[in-house]
Amino acid sequence: MEEEMMKEPGIVKKISGVLNNIMDHLVMGMGKAYERKHPGEKPSYGGEGNDLDLSVLEVGDVISIHPINPPELAGLLGPYMQLLLGYVGGSHWWHTAVYAGDGKIVEGWLPKVRKVDYEILHTTTDVGVYRVKTTDEIKRKAVKFCESKIGLPYNYSWTYVFTLLYPSVSHVEGDRYYCSELAWAAYKASGGPDINAYPGFNTTPPISGYAVAPQNVADGDNVELVASAGKTE
Repeated sequence: MEEEMMKEPGIVKKISGVLNNIMDHLVMGMGKAYERKHPGEKPSYGGEGNDLDLSVLEVGDVISIHPINPPELAGLLGPYMQLLLGYVGGSHWWHTAVYAGDGKIVEGWLPKVRKVDYEILHTTTDVGVYRVKTTDEIKRKAVKFCESKIGLPYNYSWTYVFTLLYPSVSHVEGDRYYCSELAWAAYKASGGPDINAYPGFNTTPPISGYAVAPQNVADGDNVELVASAGKTE
């Protein structure tokens, strides 16, 4: 009975789906327009830069990032994230990625899950490297899970606020992923620990509802901070 009460109503699911499709077209359009004007430009988080020692990264590490304001989105993402995650949610971290090895990270990104060079980490302002307390085998499985989702569209559902009232805002197996959802799902699917520090409906800072926010991952007991760089180091 309790599960039925928490189940996302059909109308909510429908509205969320429509909004996701609209965001897909909007973000893809902005990205393509930027790429035409700036061909070959390396991806950037749009921060002030940092001096993180990338050699500390190990396969399966979860990386927390602040801020993200990529130029291809015309500087619009940063203020929105500051409002939603910073002011309303009370979070410092805005984004999460997973180190896949060989100088690559996998991340739930707009408009699609992608794999990029880890040098992009130097384009944000603050970065924290968190090591998951589990075996190397599970870490490798988690990375493979992330890699299997490359190309899937971004899950914008967490940004609509009303969807945060339902557990369906986060999936282990889904057809869309937002950044911290992907990292959390990867370890859940691989038999690893739950890296969501605030499971269930969270209404205290960092406020996240049923979503797995980036701050949720960084605050967990099942991860350990092994390196950081930036203004809040």
